[in-house]
Amino acid sequence: MLRTVLALGLAMTAIASAEPSDSTAARPDSSWRNLAPRLYIQDETYADIDFVKTEVTFVNYVRDRTEADVQLTITCQATGDGGQEYCLTFLGLGSFHDINSVLKHTTAPDATTDEIRKALVNTIRRGLVPYVARTGLRDALSIEFTPPAAPAAVTDRWHNWVFSFSLYSYANAVQAYSYMYYNAYPKVSRVTETEKLTLAGGVSTNRSRFVLDDTTVVTGLSRSYYANAAYGRKLSNHLGLGGRFLYNTSDYSNLRYCLALGPKLEYDIVPYSEYVRHKVYIQFIPTAQYGSYFDTTVYNKLGEDAVQNEAVLGVTLTRSWGTVDVSADGSHYLHDITKNRLALYGSVSLRVIAGLSVSLSGGYDVINDQLALRKRDLTDVEQLLQLCETPTGYSYWTSVSVTYTFGSAFSNIVNPIF
Repeated sequence: MLRTVLALGLAMTAIASAEPSDSTAARPDSSWRNLAPRLYIQDETYADIDFVKTEVTFVNYVRDRTEADVQLTITCQATGDGGQEYCLTFLGLGSFHDINSVLKHTTAPDATTDEIRKALVNTIRRGLVPYVARTGLRDALSIEFTPPAAPAAVTDRWHNWVFSFSLYSYANAVQAYSYMYYNAYPKVSRVTETEKLTLAGGVSTNRSRFVLDDTTVVTGLSRSYYANAAYGRKLSNHLGLGGRFLYNTSDYSNLRYCLALGPKLEYDIVPYSEYVRHKVYIQFIPTAQYGSYFDTTVYNKLGEDAVQNEAVLGVTLTRSWGTVDVSADGSHYLHDITKNRLALYGSVSLRVIAGLSVSLSGGYDVINDQLALRKRDLTDVEQLLQLCETPTGYSYWTSVSVTYTFGSAFSNIVNPIF
């Protein structure tokens, strides 16, 4: 065995020595890179940036905005047919401050990863031309033009209707515990320039199993079924009006069934057309609902009807210095305004100074509207396996990350090993 390892090592050494070393191999002239603009990419879409770097080679990629001549921000939004509209915002910095542009391209719902990244590369190349044209590399630019074919008449036999069906499952286990979750989710939607309609539903199941000792095993099962329909129409560049219908049944929440129906009004303080950079909106959502319960509630009811008022204030910003997404959602029941809830959510990603970035996200709910809580005492198994909703005054979650990097400003090299 030792001889085999030594022989393999000697063979690899011989192969390596037969190849020219970095110090002796002929290298292509790269002095032109000193003339190339420096590009910083702020990607909000999980794009294949390594592929971009291997295909777009006439710029220098830097890892910090303060080192850049151009900042590229990539965002996307789902289209009505299930595809994506990618928006590429080019922002000139320093001596390029007067060159700014926004380019978009749309991908089909069945587009492959390779098709998406190639379309992204082509759009990036087009957007970078004005910056390269202002540098000493302008004489190396070669522009080709292929006249587009006459557009064929588009006939949509589906009339903008899109159908999808998703299945999801998750399981994990150790010797004393096992857990399984699965979900089925059908969806139908239709989106036009002025209208949006969504029909969806599904079923989810949670199964748990605990081995307490050699003779005691406890199991739990909870299911929920749900359906919703939502319709919205754009009335102007600031105003949208629609409605929604909800159905839900849940073992966990003590809901034999719950029906809810009501209108929905949204006012966007900034025009809808500027969604790529920011959205600041207010929503009003009054809802009439009726619930029937499996068990008698703490309010001695097996069913009740109620009207709930809900209002949402939200802000979404995408800027060169980072992204912000904040919302506040408040609701209460008309028959008893002390039955209310306030939900706060925030997510902030900031580039503070060169090399330092901070990301914060979290949510906090003040809960005073648990109408369906069971009156009876829960069993130990129900509490252990969290099969039933329990009373609480609040819930929260949070995450924080701080990253500081230093060293070389360039990130041109892509190494695919490991």
